[in-house]
Amino acid sequence: MDHPNLPRDKHDNKSVEILSRSEGSVVIPLLPELLTWVQDMNWPIAIEVVEILLKYRIETIPHVKMILSQNDTGWINNILRYLISEWDTEFVSRLSASLQELAQTMDNYEDTDLLSIEILNTHRLIETNEAVALLVRKQSETKGYLENFTAEQKVIFLELENERLDILNTEGKRIVNYVKENSESLNQKYQYENLLRRQQEIEVRIKNL
Repeated sequence: MDHPNLPRDKHDNKSVEILSRSEGSVVIPLLPELLTWVQDMNWPIAIEVVEILLKYRIETIPHVKMILSQNDTGWINNILRYLISEWDTEFVSRLSASLQELAQTMDNYEDTDLLSIEILNTHRLIETNEAVALLVRKQSETKGYLENFTAEQKVIFLELENERLDILNTEGKRIVNYVKENSESLNQKYQYENLLRRQQEIEVRIKNL
């Protein structure tokens, strides 16, 4: 939609400021376009756009539902983290089915599944034992990824860890070059270790609520 008050680029704070002061009749038709400006929270206008969107929670729901059904996990992460996490249960419940579907998936990169479980649990839209069971299953899958590394990969990981410890004990400044030179192998292992840690942390939080 071509509208004079829609942001022209990620630095167009003036348009966002005008929209923030505009009536709902002006802003509501622009909600789908405004949602595209939270695809990257590093954009200068992103947070200000979020503040506008939070004024129109009920009107935003159908557009958010459509985004949750797409494959852009980075965008979905932002929607979950900056919008839905700020909503009351009344509004979150209208997206319960979409959140349940996300919770069942395995997102190794953006944690949209873990965020969905937390949101559902916070608003009591999922039983605690069901949330814990989901997390336990995810941890089992992640452990499986770690266990499925080949013997050769495990030898490489062990050698890298020994080298890392040697660097830290001798010449710590070399750690930057070490990470740069071995980033691909390190990332492969750290990805699943960090995912497992996040899954375990969320399980503990849910159990302690």
